[in-house]
Amino acid sequence: MTKDALLDHAQTLSLTARACIALHITEAYFKKIGLQHPLVDTFFNHLWDHPLQSDPKAFSTWEAQRGDLVDFGLTDDLPDDLEELMPTLPINEQELFHVVEAPVEILWGNFFSNPDDQEAMRYLHFSLDLAEREGLIFPDISLYQNSRYADNNGWGHPISENVRDSWRSNTNFV
Repeated sequence: MTKDALLDHAQTLSLTARACIALHITEAYFKKIGLQHPLVDTFFNHLWDHPLQSDPKAFSTWEAQRGDLVDFGLTDDLPDDLEELMPTLPINEQELFHVVEAPVEILWGNFFSNPDDQEAMRYLHFSLDLAEREGLIFPDISLYQNSRYADNNGWGHPISENVRDSWRSNTNFV
């Protein structure tokens, strides 16, 4: 599927699905450039847990445990541990910020206000541009088809752990 076709199809997808597509691309990109660190693992594990948050109390607990790399994506300083790694990576801090910002802002930019469809699509577009530029494989968009923007005020219906796992591995889960 081309980037334009994927963007067209993504118009109907939930904010959750869009964030997970961006997260999938971010994870593939970090693997490609060799960015490995416990803070990175915490970042991905935390964000991949978002689709499972359906109870308001659980959501509040989950959101409060967001970690340093999420905070960086929300414009905080780069964590010192990652700052030390930057000279070894083929990316600078500003580029890293934009890569992290995309999945973070699709979520946090919509948690505490009315869903912003256009802004979420802009961040998804950034991630797809990154995937195209870096030769990363686009996620299988068909996996997300049941998580629709029209449901649950833009967030889509809650999904199971099995569905979330298939989204993360980006394989059709049976």
